[in-house]
Amino acid sequence: MAFDPHRDVSVASGAFRVDVNELCAAHTLLSHQRALFIGPARFALGAALTQAEMASTLAPTGSARLVRAIIVAMGALEHLASGIDSLMWKLQDTALTYGDAEASASLWEVVPGSPMGPPVGPGGLARWVLAPGIAWSSATTALFHAAQDTSSRAGVPPLASVLLPGDAHLAAVCDLLSVAQDGAAFAFHTDHASGARFQRDLGRFAFDVGSLPKNPGITPFLAGRGVSQGSSPTSTRAASGVAAVAVASAVALGFRHGRSYGVAVRGADERAHVHPGGAAASLPPGVFAARTRATLEAMPQAAPDTHYTGVATSADTIEHITTMSGGDADNGEIAIEEHVTAHQDGTTTRSWTVDIRGTQSFMVGESGPQDSLTNLQGVAAMPSDQLDAIKEAMRAAGIGPGEAVEFAGHSQGGIMAAQLAADPQVRADYNVVSVLTAGSPTATVAPRDVPVLAYENSGDIVPGCDGEATRGDNVTTVMFRDYAAATHPEDPVPSSHSAPLYVDEIRTTLNAAKASSDPGLSALAAAEARRTQALGLTDNTHTTIHHYQTRRITEK
Repeated sequence: MAFDPHRDVSVASGAFRVDVNELCAAHTLLSHQRALFIGPARFALGAALTQAEMASTLAPTGSARLVRAIIVAMGALEHLASGIDSLMWKLQDTALTYGDAEASASLWEVVPGSPMGPPVGPGGLARWVLAPGIAWSSATTALFHAAQDTSSRAGVPPLASVLLPGDAHLAAVCDLLSVAQDGAAFAFHTDHASGARFQRDLGRFAFDVGSLPKNPGITPFLAGRGVSQGSSPTSTRAASGVAAVAVASAVALGFRHGRSYGVAVRGADERAHVHPGGAAASLPPGVFAARTRATLEAMPQAAPDTHYTGVATSADTIEHITTMSGGDADNGEIAIEEHVTAHQDGTTTRSWTVDIRGTQSFMVGESGPQDSLTNLQGVAAMPSDQLDAIKEAMRAAGIGPGEAVEFAGHSQGGIMAAQLAADPQVRADYNVVSVLTAGSPTATVAPRDVPVLAYENSGDIVPGCDGEATRGDNVTTVMFRDYAAATHPEDPVPSSHSAPLYVDEIRTTLNAAKASSDPGLSALAAAEARRTQALGLTDNTHTTIHHYQTRRITEK
């Protein structure tokens, strides 16, 4: 099938406004018209075809012409139905993605045929009635959401929860159940818009929790540990921070590999770089040194340097991340690309791309720092061993203070990339010019003054784990609609989160952008050109990729 930018991808760059109510109304009208006209027309044509075929013995010539005409009409009807379905998918995806743009859009949650409500048909209506509750609970929840939005816009987010505590509890339960349904839809890929739905419903649940009155004792306690409430009421930043503190406490008590005392980094040259954690101060120097030696001895050898020549596109960069193979639950891997560009006057300039892998273990407290504890800390904008490991690898690579640096990552790697680019100390030490992410929830940590090129898939729930959309004049978001994505043969990650799948989508879209005048694709082409120019990449650029192994220094 030929690439269709209006069907396959959308690009949003800079500030924009979306009338969600208009999108919901259009979707609802199409849903009801499809149910009212397409089905009966299909039935009528089928009956007519049967009658025409039965009459063939009486009038063979005329009947044959009539049969052909009916078959043509049935084909045209199916083409129309397919076009309506495609348009409905677009409207649903857009409305779900930008559903937090307007408070009044909450009321569409109870309208059958709306992208925010149940689909028209027996299955959708049955789900609306039976799960997450009976019809009245869905209606009550939607009305509470509208009141919640109104109180938030008035500057008193807790007001609706205080005045309507019973409705607040019901809404929280329904929203949590909806999040679980979205997760199941992603796992089994039964919902074409599972990612957008997950972000909407998870954001709603975060809003429910965040609207509760602040505990004067707990809030300062959490703030002292780096947990703070995000500026958006739908942000999962605070909830991720609470979970991170709880998980870190369990790990410190001996869960899995026990307390972390820092992180060790080693390159292909076998030189070790150690970043002591805060807990290292509690150990006698000899004990810490012994644990560090044991950690380094357990680490595998880093991969040797690799080389390539020319310009690495954003697709190439994400592909470089997918080809890294030295990470697992026990060890992390970071690659740093050193770009050296030769100019006509004989001079050279140097720039860098820091390639960061995604989650290597969905457990917590692993010796490898690319685990789920890092995920929670990253979304909460908290310090982590993975951040320390990346910084040590950058120092080991010898990045100069004025040399352009790009942070790139898939999944968790994208969280780390955005968090590093927003870190004031990193910005003071390095010349950060670009952030590149694929399948990453970055809204809670994205920098405000560094160009960000973010690739997301509407069927991927991972980018929705921040509960809100990444916004800003510096952000270019490319949204794919790969509804039929299955497990990629080169990557066991299910459904639409597969890194190789992202590479395929990015490469196809970039190729289309080169030859298209579509405004969205033009914005993507401009963003790609900006990162290429900022890094100074040309056909005369020679790149060396340095690989680094990382590992936590733990009790066990």
